[in-house]
Amino acid sequence: MKKRISMILVGSLLLASFNDVKADLLKEQSDKVESFTSEDSIMNNATGKESVKPVKFPQYYQADARWGSKRYGISNMKISGCVPTSLSMVLSVLKEEVTPVQVADYIYNTSTEMNTMFVGTSSDGAAAAIEHWGCNYRVINSKDDLKVALKSGNIVFGSVGHGLFVKGNGTHAIILSGYQNGKVHAIDPDNQEKTNKWYSIDEIWSQRSMAPEDNSVGGPFMVISK
Repeated sequence: MKKRISMILVGSLLLASFNDVKADLLKEQSDKVESFTSEDSIMNNATGKESVKPVKFPQYYQADARWGSKRYGISNMKISGCVPTSLSMVLSVLKEEVTPVQVADYIYNTSTEMNTMFVGTSSDGAAAAIEHWGCNYRVINSKDDLKVALKSGNIVFGSVGHGLFVKGNGTHAIILSGYQNGKVHAIDPDNQEKTNKWYSIDEIWSQRSMAPEDNSVGGPFMVISK
């Protein structure tokens, strides 16, 4: 009887121990699941570097045959349509499907901020279109501010000068999202070879536009949100 009781006691202890181990394993697995439930932001425990997936945009090009030759004031979409083309991709993700022509029509017909006093569209014109489609914008104040915005999963609209995306003295609008080891994923509305690729945030920030019309809202980069 004592032997049987001892065996039962040992069995109970083993079962309890097994259940404890199982509970620990389940908790550990649950913690892992909770840590990776967000598909947008993942922390690589091996390197300690954060990675945020870029937003998937419909790819529009300002030189598209459907609207590239459409004229607005002193220029046309192919030459100077980077702002409305970029904004249309962002608005199509945040609100509803919008074409570059719809954005260009609104800016040109309601203001003098596109192809009137200068070639291209000012950041004031961009801001007006953003608000017209029911979205909000916030000006990026520093490189650190840009990195924080990207790590938070935000979409950033920006104007850059000579360098990665511009050859010459002009400026150009691009879309930024995602973060990976100090790099950002860029969408270019003009160049198929440069769009949909990762670039150094430091390099892009150093090439931000200094043109007055691109800084009329307080800076050339802005977060766009619903």
